[in-house]
Amino acid sequence: METVRIDKALLEMAGSDEIQFVNSFFSLFKTAQYVDTNNATYLTQSAKFYVFFRKLMDDRGKISIKAVDGRIFIGDKLIKFDSDGLVRARAVMDKWHSLGIGGIVFDDSLDNRQLDKFIHLIANTRLHEIDPELVSARILEMGIEGVSILGIEEKPKNIFLTDEKRTIMRRTARVNFFRAISVVEDIMVKAAEDREIDINKAKRVVHSLIDQISEDESSLIELTSIRDFDEYTFAHCTNVCVYALTIGVKIGFDRQRLSELGFSALFHDIGKVKLSSDLIRKPDVYDENDWIQMQRHPILGAKTIFRNLKFDTHAARAALVAFEHHINEDYTGYPALKMKRPANLYSKIISISDTFDALTSGRVYIKKSIPPDEVLRKMMYQMTIKFDAFLLKLFVNIIGIYPSGTLVLLSTDELAVVSKNNPQDLSRPIIRLIGDRNKVFKEYPEADLSAPENFQRKIVRIIDPQKYNIDIKSIILSD
Repeated sequence: METVRIDKALLEMAGSDEIQFVNSFFSLFKTAQYVDTNNATYLTQSAKFYVFFRKLMDDRGKISIKAVDGRIFIGDKLIKFDSDGLVRARAVMDKWHSLGIGGIVFDDSLDNRQLDKFIHLIANTRLHEIDPELVSARILEMGIEGVSILGIEEKPKNIFLTDEKRTIMRRTARVNFFRAISVVEDIMVKAAEDREIDINKAKRVVHSLIDQISEDESSLIELTSIRDFDEYTFAHCTNVCVYALTIGVKIGFDRQRLSELGFSALFHDIGKVKLSSDLIRKPDVYDENDWIQMQRHPILGAKTIFRNLKFDTHAARAALVAFEHHINEDYTGYPALKMKRPANLYSKIISISDTFDALTSGRVYIKKSIPPDEVLRKMMYQMTIKFDAFLLKLFVNIIGIYPSGTLVLLSTDELAVVSKNNPQDLSRPIIRLIGDRNKVFKEYPEADLSAPENFQRKIVRIIDPQKYNIDIKSIILSD
């Protein structure tokens, strides 16, 4: 079996026919995960794809689709997707990756019947372990000709970090995180006074967060669990930016899109500066009139961005997100739309990030924080009504069952703070041990619960740190 390889010098962009072919293939693949080959919708999409297939195959004799370093190629040409196409492609490639498939090669002998058998085989195969050889064997057993699969190119990666490296990464994350909060504060103050906002400063801080997340997302996500800020709105916008950028990185956004997404996240709640500060800081539960006033902030936000920011693509995206981030997947929410239309991808990402941070903070909308695991369960229950299902599942995988900063009790009667999620086993994250039944530790050693030496340690339950006067912030900010 071949392995996916690509020469970095050959980054030629794919043409419109090639993009049509790939988009049609991924749409067909997604449909095959829900219906069988006799379904009318599937048959229509299959026939459409085969037209694109024959058009390209007549010129080439062989076509490959492959993923390399999070990017998707047809042959040696890079595919540039629109937002919806990118989400669809990422979902399909994640499925392939779970089977150990790095790409697929078609040749001229493939006919429509074999194509349908192959797509349904891959779309509906479930394996407990990555096993591309087993997939190849099943292709041969089913008599499918004209298709071969490519393995994933294994890239050596040092997953073991020295204590010194971890300390440096955590300190860098803190600098970038608190700088972002400072920039948000500057943005909000200037917006409240109707002064021009320095968008370049905002872009620079977003780029520093992108670099941090690309290298070490866990150190930033850990900081989002700090809740005792005097000005919640500044920290909230920064937290939403961190969550949104992490989702963007996972679905393969390029740097330009990440920049626009992060910028939009920083500005998504800017409309609140136009509301009464007494409303924002009201300690009691909102009454009906309070909610009517609060629901004005998306429109006020879009107007503020257009009025106070120099217009460019970043400002345009931010205004749209400010307007849309409380509009649900089923078109409920606010502001009410006269004509129903889907929210853009950035708004869907920021809606999930905003909801999670708002509910776990216990500020503004609700006056009592909800544990992160309970918030995720509530959001999953509302998935088809409020949120994009794929994006929410991806977010849950990022945050984990026990989000960073969560205080937990272990089966060994030890207390620990969750430091980093483990995507391979969400029930066994990386933790920092802070004490046992006898004492609180002076230092907080890190332990990977998925490692064999920690097999006896299991998370029993989540602990409320306030009940035991445990300062999570000081633990997170310690080296």
